[in-house]
Amino acid sequence: MSSFAWMILLVLLLTVLGTLTLVFITVKYYWGERGAPPPTGEQRRQQHEEELRLRAKQIERAEKNPVTPRRPDFWDNTKWR
Repeated sequence: MSSFAWMILLVLLLTVLGTLTLVFITVKYYWGERGAPPPTGEQRRQQHEEELRLRAKQIERAEKNPVTPRRPDFWDNTKWR
């Protein structure tokens, strides 16, 4: 075989190897670590509702327990009450 044929064979081999790598990465990214497909519309809606519920709880807790600021004096490290 001539060097040109080896060059073509090498390019084809690298192309196939690159394509298989991209397919593997795409499938792994799409299905994730647990092997589950992305959530359906109903699952996304439930997840969104759960996030909103948790965010409302977080806001309620922040209103009950406000952040107490520090005093403007740099050397006084106590909080205002």
